[in-house]
Amino acid sequence: MQCYVLLYFLSLCSLYLVAEGDLKDVEIFIAKKIITLDQYESETEAVAVSGEIILSTGSLKDLSKKFPSAKVSKEFENAFIVPGFIEHHIHPFLSAVTMNSEIIAIDDWDLPGQTSIGVRDRNGYLQRLISAEEKKPPDMPLISWGYHHYFHGKLSRYDLDKISLTRPIVVIHRSFHEFILNSVAMEILGIEESQFQIPDEDKPFANFDEGHFSERGAILVLGNLMSLLGTPEMLINGLRLTIDHLHSNGVTVIGNPGAMYNPGIQQAKNLVLGNLDNPIESYFMPNGLHLSENHDLEDILEATVSKTKWGKGKVSYLDNQIKLFADGAMYSQKMMMRDGYLDGHDGAWLIHEDIYKALFKIFWDAGYQIHVHQNGDLGLDRVLDVLEENLKNKPREDHRTTVVHFGYSAKDQIQRLKKLNVLVSANPYYVTTLSDLYSKEGVGFERSQEMVRLGDLERENIPFSLHSDMPMAPASPLLLMDAAINRVNFANKVAGPNQRVSKLAALKGVTINAAHVMQIEDQYGSIESGKFANFTVLEKNPLSEESHSIKNIKALATFSKGTHYPINN
Repeated sequence: MQCYVLLYFLSLCSLYLVAEGDLKDVEIFIAKKIITLDQYESETEAVAVSGEIILSTGSLKDLSKKFPSAKVSKEFENAFIVPGFIEHHIHPFLSAVTMNSEIIAIDDWDLPGQTSIGVRDRNGYLQRLISAEEKKPPDMPLISWGYHHYFHGKLSRYDLDKISLTRPIVVIHRSFHEFILNSVAMEILGIEESQFQIPDEDKPFANFDEGHFSERGAILVLGNLMSLLGTPEMLINGLRLTIDHLHSNGVTVIGNPGAMYNPGIQQAKNLVLGNLDNPIESYFMPNGLHLSENHDLEDILEATVSKTKWGKGKVSYLDNQIKLFADGAMYSQKMMMRDGYLDGHDGAWLIHEDIYKALFKIFWDAGYQIHVHQNGDLGLDRVLDVLEENLKNKPREDHRTTVVHFGYSAKDQIQRLKKLNVLVSANPYYVTTLSDLYSKEGVGFERSQEMVRLGDLERENIPFSLHSDMPMAPASPLLLMDAAINRVNFANKVAGPNQRVSKLAALKGVTINAAHVMQIEDQYGSIESGKFANFTVLEKNPLSEESHSIKNIKALATFSKGTHYPINN
């Protein structure tokens, strides 16, 4: 991180050392409108760039006077330029696995190389799974992603054995927090109960009889699963498809919060994401849960610092940032809820309370920014209680503790978020896919209509950003903006109208606020002097377009540190 700050200040100094009129290789880009999102939230028509850096914004007339030898590009004079989109929360490895799998999900997915139409009933799901198995070459396992139990019904290894007793089948739940395996997959992978030491509190999440492993049970068998989730060649191919998907949606920077503690996977990420010709910069942060599974608490900080050296090329690790976990997955309905569930089932904690508190204190005392995965209002209580305790014992000003996902919250927690200066990184696509179903199943109408309560955050001026958590949602910033602005769900109804946000707030959520969450706002997120020349070029203006049309706006090109990357639509 420090090296990027140093480069930023050096670039600023260079601007002052050279007279404006003497700068070489300056290019002025003009557009119908340039939305800067700078401190004045201005709109203009031209931006001057030299190399990687933005020199100035303003009218073409004024910039031409400042830089008389500048080249003027009119390529985008009929388009709109916004700060480069930042997808600050995706999981490249999980995305790569998804790209190589048979996608049978509850929603439509249009990805490089494949299009999958959503299916929301059991018979339709099973028929798609059977069809996928029949088309597979006999020597290949069947890996499928997208299953959701409320839509597709209960699934066990006995259901999968009816499809094949000879081919390994692994069904990955939409949440990626659950796996269902057939008998031959369990046998090949050596997954039998006698081979594992399972704490009593984790046993409900590891059902060996049914081949169903969720939450901490899924963590238990994940190491065994790795050999079936993709060869190195498949992983590299999936990562390349992920880059194509991101770029086609106008993304210029990604964040990977909670990268797994796996050197082999990191090498593949460095090979593909780190390639200097790829159009996207990647910033990772370590996964405190995986680190705690592999190291004693007294060694956690040393292991974390060591891991931040793993990036290469366009892949960097963010210094002094860590990802922790509170409760279970939103799509699995394993979030921890104050008032429980209508059907009496239980949620799950991803890190046991004593370890969570110890980890939080270790990283808090070391000055880290702590990002915490949270989905239920009881989970949010834990996050805020532990934060408040650490703030009291060791006060910090700009701590930027970030609540990640923000599935369910209670009205009274909004003021606590504000008082404790918490940032929110939200997944608004939950509203699209889950608010109607969860209003009827498991949670109830009132709580589910208010899920991802971003309207309350905007009214209280609590900073929030938007992410996809790819593959929990397509990595499309415009789709995320649509979900936050409109909140239209699968029933074609507006869920919680009071929680809709303004277009400007949504655009900030995928640009400057996303940069702020990652502590890279000095380099990215707005179009202003001294920052990197990262732009997304759009065919229409998302701030003036009719709200329900925003998700259909085409991205025409991106600029990453001044380099132009066309998008082939």
